[in-house]
Amino acid sequence: MANAFKVYCEKIDLENIDLKKVYTFKEFEYINDQLKTRTIQLDGKPVNLFEYKNGKLIPMPQVPIARAAVVAEIVRQLGNWNIETHQNGRITSSQGGFDFNVGGARTLRAPDVTFAPRQTTRSLNALQNWTFQGQPFTPIFVVEVDFIQSESEFQAFDDRFRNEFFAPGTSVELGFLQDSGSSSSDDDTRFPCPKCTETFTNNHRFTKHFRMEHALKPRKQRVNQ
Repeated sequence: MANAFKVYCEKIDLENIDLKKVYTFKEFEYINDQLKTRTIQLDGKPVNLFEYKNGKLIPMPQVPIARAAVVAEIVRQLGNWNIETHQNGRITSSQGGFDFNVGGARTLRAPDVTFAPRQTTRSLNALQNWTFQGQPFTPIFVVEVDFIQSESEFQAFDDRFRNEFFAPGTSVELGFLQDSGSSSSDDDTRFPCPKCTETFTNNHRFTKHFRMEHALKPRKQRVNQ
C-alpha cells in the first residue's frame, strides 16, 4: 500500500502545481517533502514550501534579505528571553508548521516566528514532534513580518492575520516592531535608568541597556568570583 501511494504521489507534476486543485493531506506532505531538495517557480517567484488550508496549497515564496534579517533578529531576541527568564519553551521560524484549525478546518500554517511554552512542548508525543499526524497544538505567540507602505495594506494584513491565526471572538493583542532608532515615546523627553545615571528617549535602547548593564552583569560577576 505504501509503495502504491508513493507511485501515485510521484505522478504529481511539481513544475505545474495547480493552486485551484484540492489536494489530500498526504499529497501536501509529499509535495513539501520533495521541495526540501528543490525549488519551483510560481508566478515568477521561487517557492520551496507550501501551507495547507481546506485542501488548497498556499505557496510561501522565498523572502528578500531585509525581511529574513528582521525574522532572524526577532528569533535571536526571543531566544535570549527564553533562556534568561528560564521559560524553557520552543521557538520556531518560518519552516515550523502548526495546525491552527481555525473554524474547524485543518489549516497548516508556518508563521515567521512562534513561541510554544514548555507546558505545551513537554507533553508532545513522537507524532506531534516529528510529523503532522498527531493531535493539533498551537503556539501562544505568533509573529508575521511584512513590508507595509499604506493604511490599506496594513488593514489587509491585519484582517488576514486575525482570520488565519485566531478563532472568531478571540481577543487579540497586536504588537508592532518599530525602527529601533525611532522614539517610542510621545515626545523627545528623556527618562532615567533607575539603576544608574544614564537617560533615554527610546524604550528599545533602555531595555537593551538595562539587560546588559544591570540584569545580566551581576550574574556574570558571580560566576567569575
